[in-house]
Amino acid sequence: MRLPLCLFNRHVPIRHRARWDGLSFISTCRWCDTRIRRDPDGRWMKDWVDTEKV
Repeated sequence: MRLPLCLFNRHVPIRHRARWDGLSFISTCRWCDTRIRRDPDGRWMKDWVDTEKV
């Protein structure tokens, strides 16, 4: 059994739903359904770019 690391802002993407938005890859977390973004180091974290207000 895997411990979801969502509590520590370390998410696992749904790979087939990942897409490029011009800045980085975005997807949805497999465990908590949060919108996530891949940082330059390759870690998936909660989306820090607010695209709703643009």
